[in-house]
Amino acid sequence: SFAKPYHSWERGQNENANGLLRQYFPKTMSLVNVACNEVKIAVNKLNSRPRKCLGFKTPYQVFFERTGIDARQLGVVRL
Repeated sequence: SFAKPYHSWERGQNENANGLLRQYFPKTMSLVNVACNEVKIAVNKLNSRPRKCLGFKTPYQVFFERTGIDARQLGVVRL
């Protein structure tokens, strides 16, 4: 089911991810001039961060365990 508009508490994981992204790209910051490399760095840092919901593994580790693919080697996050 979908969360209701303006009910942020119904979107816990999404709101948590938004908060983590705001460390790198504050709400007041214009994203027009953000370089691709800056986004890649933020993505790499976020996906290298252990998460309680993943048993304190990183998203990279869980993705590798489930797919056998090292996501850091994909073009999306290559630095």
